[in-house]
Amino acid sequence: MARRILHLDLDAFFAAVEQRDKPSLRGRPVVVGGSGPRGVVATASYEARRFGVRSAMSGAEARRRAPNAAFLGGRFAAYRESSRIVMALLREVSPLVEPLSLDEAFVDLGSSGWADEELPERVAALRAELTARTEGLTASVGVGTSKFLAKLASEAAKPDGARILDPAEELDFLAPLPVRAIPGVGPATEQRLVAIGAYTVEDLRAADPAELIREVGQSAGEGLAALAWGRDTRAVQPQRDPKSI
Repeated sequence: MARRILHLDLDAFFAAVEQRDKPSLRGRPVVVGGSGPRGVVATASYEARRFGVRSAMSGAEARRRAPNAAFLGGRFAAYRESSRIVMALLREVSPLVEPLSLDEAFVDLGSSGWADEELPERVAALRAELTARTEGLTASVGVGTSKFLAKLASEAAKPDGARILDPAEELDFLAPLPVRAIPGVGPATEQRLVAIGAYTVEDLRAADPAELIREVGQSAGEGLAALAWGRDTRAVQPQRDPKSI
């Protein structure tokens, strides 16, 4: 039996909580963060993203792109409470839940009792229950045989969707994706990969291993080659050390 890992990502989480709690903001561009001369956007609603506003963008640039958006400082007590509800729901599915942040988590479905043929129905019920318990929030869900594939599947399902990868289709799902889709491939690494003709994951599979290692180093080269073939053996870790605040 192949491992089945679920990745859940709440949609535009901070902004969605604000829109849920303040009806006047629904349907409007909302930006959480970005205030002050050095402010940075934490989350932008999908209405704000249509103007090109995104997470990690400077507040000044966000205001230039969406001058009529509502810019909010954030209410972390409200975000934490909604996150607590979601994580508790996931732990009802499986004891193996690895929260990555307030709005994102991996779940190992091995002990869930969910059969493969039940996954579409089970995932749909999970997403509906999440929306009910959080009074309106939505989440995108991906399921794959590894954490890497589950996360890519949830990204492909955004917003407010689900993508369940059959183990037999995972390599075909990966092949056309740009190399930038692989975690850890930033602009600099992407340029090095493009320099050897690796624009997509399929190109990366065909790359000369020696050339790949020369461009990005031994460890990174071997890691990229493994991920290009969907190889990711990382376990879901219910207990993890905090990496950031």
